[in-house]
Amino acid sequence: MTFLTHISKRAANSAKHDNVDAIWAHLAHAQVIRRYALTTLGVAALAALIWVGSAWSNGGWVHEGLEWIGLGCLIIAILGRCACMLYLGGRKGADLVSDGPYSVSRNPLYVFSVLAVFGIGLQTGSLVVGLVLALAALAIFRWIIGKEEQLLRAAFGPQFDNYCAQVPRFWPRPRRWHSSGYATVDLASIWRTLRDAAPYFLAIPIFEVIDVAQQAGWIHVRLWLL
Repeated sequence: MTFLTHISKRAANSAKHDNVDAIWAHLAHAQVIRRYALTTLGVAALAALIWVGSAWSNGGWVHEGLEWIGLGCLIIAILGRCACMLYLGGRKGADLVSDGPYSVSRNPLYVFSVLAVFGIGLQTGSLVVGLVLALAALAIFRWIIGKEEQLLRAAFGPQFDNYCAQVPRFWPRPRRWHSSGYATVDLASIWRTLRDAAPYFLAIPIFEVIDVAQQAGWIHVRLWLL
């Protein structure tokens, strides 16, 4: 390899690295918008749900069962997001991760996030509320997924196209699961995931307080939902 060839390759690699950095910087901005959108959704939902009550009898097995199912969804969602971070292992942005949870869905983190939002909604004792909130979150995630796919295609090219042809965009296809025998653990990412997920559980006492206030007549319910 001549000196000029070596310099040219280094320059090409440097340009590619700069391009990837620009791509992920743009994605980081899109993620900020996603967080603002989810925060807005949460605040709007809380303001509206103060006036919404469960049509199921308070303390009845359906009402209580929905709340317990919601709690189960929250726990599964948090554990699932942690599992995703195990496989990312600090590689996000450097490699195209396609094993573990990413072998059955291209966006498992968002799958578990929608499950978490569904679980939060079920804390009202209403299946309808859970479904509406989950669909609203899914609409937000579909937007950010579109942005991510544009950037991933620019960063990884045909490799990403091949991945898309094999793995579903959102809904998991469990039979496609494959995983290597080891994973690089990024403890900082896992701790951040747990920290960010901890507020999910605030939905339990918040909706219990709202329920008590409604039962006491301090808040007048305007809409009853199953």
